[in-house]
Amino acid sequence: MASPEKISSLVPEGLPQPDPMLAKWPLRRDVVHMDHGSSGACTTAVLEHQNALRWDLDRGSPEFFLSSWSPRHRASKEALAKFVKADYDELLLTSGSTLGLNIITQSQEFQPGDELLTTNHAYSSVVIMMKHVAKRDGAKVVIAKVPFPVASPDEVVDSILACVTPRTMFAIIDHIVSRTGLVFPIKRIVKELADRGIDTLVDGAHGPGQVAVDLHDIGSAYYTTSCHKWMCAPRGVGFMYTRRDKLDHLKPLIHARSGHWRDSDGAAYSRLEHTFEWNGCHDPSGVHSMPKIIEFLETALPGGHAAMVKRNHDLAVEARKTVLEILGIEMPCPDDMIANMVTFPLPDSVLPDAGGILPICRTLWEKDRAEIQCYHWPAYPKRIFRFSVQLHNSMEQFIWLAGRIKDALEAEVELAKTLANSANGSNGVTSESH
Repeated sequence: MASPEKISSLVPEGLPQPDPMLAKWPLRRDVVHMDHGSSGACTTAVLEHQNALRWDLDRGSPEFFLSSWSPRHRASKEALAKFVKADYDELLLTSGSTLGLNIITQSQEFQPGDELLTTNHAYSSVVIMMKHVAKRDGAKVVIAKVPFPVASPDEVVDSILACVTPRTMFAIIDHIVSRTGLVFPIKRIVKELADRGIDTLVDGAHGPGQVAVDLHDIGSAYYTTSCHKWMCAPRGVGFMYTRRDKLDHLKPLIHARSGHWRDSDGAAYSRLEHTFEWNGCHDPSGVHSMPKIIEFLETALPGGHAAMVKRNHDLAVEARKTVLEILGIEMPCPDDMIANMVTFPLPDSVLPDAGGILPICRTLWEKDRAEIQCYHWPAYPKRIFRFSVQLHNSMEQFIWLAGRIKDALEAEVELAKTLANSANGSNGVTSESH
């Protein structure tokens, strides 16, 4: 790893210093990376490992698919099963959460009038998919209104259970929410719904890597994730988990021959593996890098992945407290309801809703080279701001960010006044006439 002095020399003047752990990533040094939660970032070591696998494939693809594909796929799933506390044969490697969510949800069969439950914090693609399946079967989607800011996990659970009816058959609930960064009490939610006869698919896109995940302990029927976010995997790497008693319920979206038929021990593979694991002659180097991906998570800090989780959460808590004090904004939730993503409400937008990227996002990117997220939520003019914490981030970056946010908000107010005065002037009204 590069020394702090080496990292410092690569960061342009005027930008805050990152943590020296930035040397583990190939991230640009002229950008302040505080949005790991959006599309993640793969480490240099894993990218080099993946490239070596690609070279191995392209030096002799027939031999690779004949002798290497199946055992490497198995090795990746075995490493993953240990990391997320699941059985090997309950897991499928996928291209990400979107595929897993679609396989599982589109495998369900509903009757007219049945209800599919999610929350107002659900990712937009999840709601689109649920509405598609509901329309297919004559069912309907019910969206529980979970508040944000929120005072306690009890509010989350109560909001969800308040929308359960005798017609509720299936639920998709976030583990850690993309928009608000809230860590839902997922084990408790799963149990409460299961006690009412409802299967839960957990959208874990932001779970593994950000927190320790024990799939058997969570107890859900299904769980999906994208590993490129918090496991620092290459893009196009994810997995889906199906509890053993639900395995026979799954139906493939793609019908194709098995990728394991060449293996001399092909009979050792399950129906799930033969049916789902071959979707064409795609580059498998990302998913086959899983052992290397997990190696980084377990060795980046002394103390393993648990130490990584604690370090990032502790910094997120400290950074949130400092940023909100500087901005004069109240805490939107308790410390134990966040992990590495910090989200808080900003003052209502004072500029017209032009759609697309919010002005404050554009300002922070174009002027300050800061990668963050800001959205209208639940709807204009309300808006929330999100930043993420990873090993490469430092407290210095977040103190700097608070100052940039404060400047951007003040500039928005001045711009709104200018626009209002201009509009009044065009209508023959001057500020003196008021």
